[in-house]
Amino acid sequence: MRYLLLGALLLLAACETDQIGERGPAPPLPDRGPIVYTCADGTQLSVTFDNNQAQVAVIGGYSMVLPNIGTADAPHYSNGRYGLVGRGAQTNWEVGRRAPTSCRGG
Repeated sequence: MRYLLLGALLLLAACETDQIGERGPAPPLPDRGPIVYTCADGTQLSVTFDNNQAQVAVIGGYSMVLPNIGTADAPHYSNGRYGLVGRGAQTNWEVGRRAPTSCRGG
């Protein structure tokens, strides 16, 4: 009985290892559509980049549209009070005169 139980546990452990290995790398972030960012200060943002602007919704808070005041190679979306620097998997969230906080998308 012990050997049967031990064999079943080893089989389950082997199956778990195979499932984890099959996941592969995370898919890339979309170029369009909402990207959810989690920032180092705990802020969560849902951002949709569209044309030359970013539509930002602070989860549990307010929403806004930020025009791109930077370039295509170095985007900086801002309305003077709130801002996003960069796009893709990593961005910085700016609020007023506070230091920017780093955010990761995913």
